Amino acid sequence: MRVRLPKDTRAPLLARAFVRRELGVLCPPETRDHVELLASELVTNAVVHAGSLVTMDVELEADGSVLVEVADGSPDHPVLRDADLLEESGRGLELVDKLSVEWGVRDGGLREPEPAAAAAGAGAAGGTALPGPLAAVLGGRVPRQATGKVVWFRVSS
Repeated sequence: MRVRLPKDTRAPLLARAFVRRELGVLCPPETRDHVELLASELVTNAVVHAGSLVTMDVELEADGSVLVEVADGSPDHPVLRDADLLEESGRGLELVDKLSVEWGVRDGGLREPEPAAAAAGAGAAGGTALPGPLAAVLGGRVPRQATGKVVWFRVSS
């Protein structure tokens, strides 16, 4: 199950709602609650630090565990750190580390798509122009090569 999220403050709320709707009664409430919390933490990080489109994939695995992948356009990997007691932020990855059975980061997230018109004009600069019907199917936007990252975690039930 995949959802594209906006690059604004609504994204974490939408991520939580998506997890709740998609997992519903498919997994225990505690597992679903952990997935909701951790997904919203990673989506918040993506919006705040990457400032790009965010895509979230949620997969219920055969053994009942849930795999979540959050992709964004920043190549910068997050760093697990110990936030000071009075700091207002910096605990998201600590939650991911403590509540998931495993987590990680890999290259190859998202990059903002470029308008089809710009791609059509970029032919001389090495870009590929799309035919009209294909550009229409893609909503006038041409996906570019992935250059960001994917942060993922797995929660077991």
